[in-house]
Amino acid sequence: MAYFNNPFTRRLMTFGVCALLALPLSAQDKKLPELKPQGGTLARVFKSNYQVPTVRAIAVRGESLLDSMIRNGKLEISEQDAVNLALANNLDINVLRYTPYLQLWGVEGGKAVLNPTIQFGPSINRNVTPASSALQGGSSVLTLTNLYGLNVHKPFEFGLDFDFNYSTTRARTNSPFSSLNPSLTSIWSIGGTQHLLQSFGRINRSRFLAIARNNYDISLDNFSGGVINIVNNVLNTYWNLVFNDEDIGVKEASLKLAQLTLEQTQIQEQVGTMAPLDVLQAQAQVASVNQQLIVARYNRKITEEQLKKLISSRSGTAQIEATIAPTSRAVPPPPPGSMTDAIQRALEIRPEVKAQLLNLANSKVQVDYTKNQLLPVLDLTASYSQNGLGGVTVQRDFSKGFLNAPILGIVPGGFGDSLSSLFSGSNLGYAAGFSFRIPIGNDQARVNNAQAQIALKQGEESLRALRQQITLQVRQAHELVALNQASVAAAQVAVDYQEKRLQGEQDKYVLGAGTTFLVLQAQRDLQNAQSVLLQSRIAWIQSRVALDQAVGDTLTAHNIILDDVLNLPQK
Repeated sequence: MAYFNNPFTRRLMTFGVCALLALPLSAQDKKLPELKPQGGTLARVFKSNYQVPTVRAIAVRGESLLDSMIRNGKLEISEQDAVNLALANNLDINVLRYTPYLQLWGVEGGKAVLNPTIQFGPSINRNVTPASSALQGGSSVLTLTNLYGLNVHKPFEFGLDFDFNYSTTRARTNSPFSSLNPSLTSIWSIGGTQHLLQSFGRINRSRFLAIARNNYDISLDNFSGGVINIVNNVLNTYWNLVFNDEDIGVKEASLKLAQLTLEQTQIQEQVGTMAPLDVLQAQAQVASVNQQLIVARYNRKITEEQLKKLISSRSGTAQIEATIAPTSRAVPPPPPGSMTDAIQRALEIRPEVKAQLLNLANSKVQVDYTKNQLLPVLDLTASYSQNGLGGVTVQRDFSKGFLNAPILGIVPGGFGDSLSSLFSGSNLGYAAGFSFRIPIGNDQARVNNAQAQIALKQGEESLRALRQQITLQVRQAHELVALNQASVAAAQVAVDYQEKRLQGEQDKYVLGAGTTFLVLQAQRDLQNAQSVLLQSRIAWIQSRVALDQAVGDTLTAHNIILDDVLNLPQK
């Protein structure tokens, strides 16, 4: 059509539509999982964005793997198997997954401040007013107005508000003095307001997205810390179960030895070489060891149930029916590196440190924002518009008087004429100006900035305290590894001595030079020494697990990739 032939008009209209609609919808955060609804830009603008978003449940993934590992009523698992099953099935880990999922939607919300808005507002207005002058053409004036308006608003990061407006007004009246009846008045304009002081720059609008992204990263660090705690619990429980199994073995061997001593004592009592009191002592020893064995088996059952809970999502009657059989042995753990290197690494990689640094980044954003809000308001406004008029032209002969002038002819016209006039470039308008506003006192802005600075300083002190605490934890964990290593060596010497002592007492007992009391005492001492050695070995391994946790190396030590564990749903 002819009214679109003006090159300037075409370029200006194209710029307005593209800038206000296409650009804001193209922004994506490529490093994060995608949550935008499916479909193209138009499908999202006019449909998908107004539907209830799909929020998917996060399901555990490893129950079938667990079932495949059960054979003949036994679940034989290594230390690493227990960790892998927990990562796939543990319900506490699954609960932790929802926090990053929640914060991921927070990132989407952080982008909302830059979303454009489209407003379309048709309206109709019928109005009859009594005439106060003969020049109004009658005793009353009827006006029927239809208004069709379109507004597109787009805020930008650097403090610009951009608007595109279009409206057409169709007016009909019974006044004979109206040359266009009905008349159609069309207007389109583009304009903007740029904040030059307060709210200038990216800090005003980009802070929402920056804080949301930091909160998402904080949730990942918290998730990492939670996974480390749960994995540490799995490892400790697994090694407690290993201890229970080996402790049962020690007590079963002690029970057999006590029963053998009882049999020998009973034989000697029958031939008169032992007193009945010796038999009673031997019976008491058998009963004591048997009671210890019952307790050890009970402790194993409790530990096994705890481990089942950690590696499975089942509950009630659906719990694992198999018996867990640990396959990893209590061998010496790898030696730790230097304490200085461990402390330095912990201060760099601990999830708590990373999370606190991100909290400080959020506090700095708030300090920068509130600092900007201390400034007075200075805004630059500018607009450009084009106007058009069209409609049905009523030609009257006013030579015979103004009242009830006869109609000479009617020239058809309508919306097309209005648009042709609008885009002809003949009826232009523009405006520009400044707006300056300064609050007297500015108390609230000063308070906000002062509180933001205090929160930042408090966060910095919290980081120092956290680093101090981590340093202490690493030192203690490092020293505990060395202590338990030395304890294992000492306990092994004690076991070697008690084995030789028991052998000596048994030899004397056979030759008639010993007593039942000394043999039973040597048996008890050997059992206690073996239990201490076993406890020391398990404690050595668990202290190495605690050191990995204190340093933040638990995930690395067990080849755990956090993104694989997180498993956030896509779209």
